[in-house]
Amino acid sequence: MNKLVVLLALILGSFSVSESYEILAPENPSKNKFDIEDFNWLVGSWTGDGFGGISHETWAEPVNGTMMGMYRHINADGELVFYEFLLLDETGLRLKHFHPDLTGWEEKDDMLTFEMISYTTDKIELKGLTFEKKSDTEMTISLKMKRSDGIHTEIFNMKRD
Repeated sequence: MNKLVVLLALILGSFSVSESYEILAPENPSKNKFDIEDFNWLVGSWTGDGFGGISHETWAEPVNGTMMGMYRHINADGELVFYEFLLLDETGLRLKHFHPDLTGWEEKDDMLTFEMISYTTDKIELKGLTFEKKSDTEMTISLKMKRSDGIHTEIFNMKRD
């Protein structure tokens, strides 16, 4: 009977030891931790190209782990084509499109979502969309889109206003 108790104690003890190993934190968690403050370089107004016209994008300071942005596109003829309302957080970027009269493209509760893939302090890589800081006054936005002839990447070269 004593041998059975000792064996049971050893088995139970090994479970608790193995469980403690499973919950250990990574050695360098700060490298993998998302901090919206790392993307303060986005804050401000940006102007650039893209879609054969002029792009304007504005980002506000982070609040509660989220950044809010706005975008508008003006075609080569100087006509306003559409607006976007943007929300960036650790899950990725969500946006809604609006016609010039502010009627939405998406249904009331729908939005376009770009899932977070990876990030560094100078680059945010989302599924289908990338923001990359080139300098304090320049960034590049790459947008992958499906078209009838395949996948196309639209590049926006943006400069801080």
